[in-house]
Amino acid sequence: MPTSGQRPDTAAAQGLLVKVAMMQFDAGLTIAMRTPMLMRGALGDARGQREASKAVAEKVSAVMESSVAAGQAAMSLWMALAMSPLSPSGFGEAATRAAHSTLEPFAKRTRANASRLSRRRF
Repeated sequence: MPTSGQRPDTAAAQGLLVKVAMMQFDAGLTIAMRTPMLMRGALGDARGQREASKAVAEKVSAVMESSVAAGQAAMSLWMALAMSPLSPSGFGEAATRAAHSTLEPFAKRTRANASRLSRRRF
């Protein structure tokens, strides 16, 4: 949301930057918490092998969901352009919305994994 005096496209871009930064933090935490489990899984630990399978399945589903979201966002952008030309700031807002919707499947999973793995005690 724009603060007083802030342009809407600037607020949307800042929101996107915050989302990416949080995803990076959550992904780093997930990697740090998952690595020992995956290493034990490579040595035959069943729980580590289940975690590896879960990680692969989550990534595949996130890529599929993100692809659909990206396609919908691109179609929405093209339809908006076909109906009326967008100003540069309008185009920037539309591109930022497309990026948000494309990243959301990954952001949702990285948040959930970081939360789940940080609660887990070995």
